[in-house]
Amino acid sequence: MEFPKEEVGKRIRHLRKSQGFTADDIAKKAGVSQSMISQIERGQVSPSLETLWKMSHCLKVPVFSFFEANNQQDVTVTRKNEQVELKRIRPNATYQVLSPSFGKQISLFKLSLAPGEVSDNPLVFHTGEECGVVLIGSIQVEIDNKFYDLDEGDSIYFDSHLSHRFVNKSPQTSIAIWAMTDPM
Repeated sequence: MEFPKEEVGKRIRHLRKSQGFTADDIAKKAGVSQSMISQIERGQVSPSLETLWKMSHCLKVPVFSFFEANNQQDVTVTRKNEQVELKRIRPNATYQVLSPSFGKQISLFKLSLAPGEVSDNPLVFHTGEECGVVLIGSIQVEIDNKFYDLDEGDSIYFDSHLSHRFVNKSPQTSIAIWAMTDPM
């Protein structure tokens, strides 16, 4: 599935305008150029997840809300071909959104890390809580300078306000299922 840059751009523009911000306001707060914001909003570029994360904090919305239709349903099914893959600034670390969370309190996604890959550098922190389980391989979770080694079937929970990142210490691509409240 291709990155839905046109839809993402429209949602970002709508959120920005509804909060009374100019593209220049968001550019300055996010540390990117005004032309980059304009290109994102017009669907001309596929921004990195880092850029989307910065923009989400400026707009005070979860980053995953940029990828979801604005519908408040009691039950939502996301088909495999509808799942959106988010590429990090790191080329071999991806998140795949498994369930929409717009207006909801939890997001579910699949984390894939190539051998030796690090999810975030520097470490990230945000509001909410996280938990995950390793399905394939092994992942080292760094949380506030402490390291937790997780093998297949192992799970972890932590408060997201603690600085954290994930490292694949195994010789194969590692895959985990992850849930977050108040997602980035």
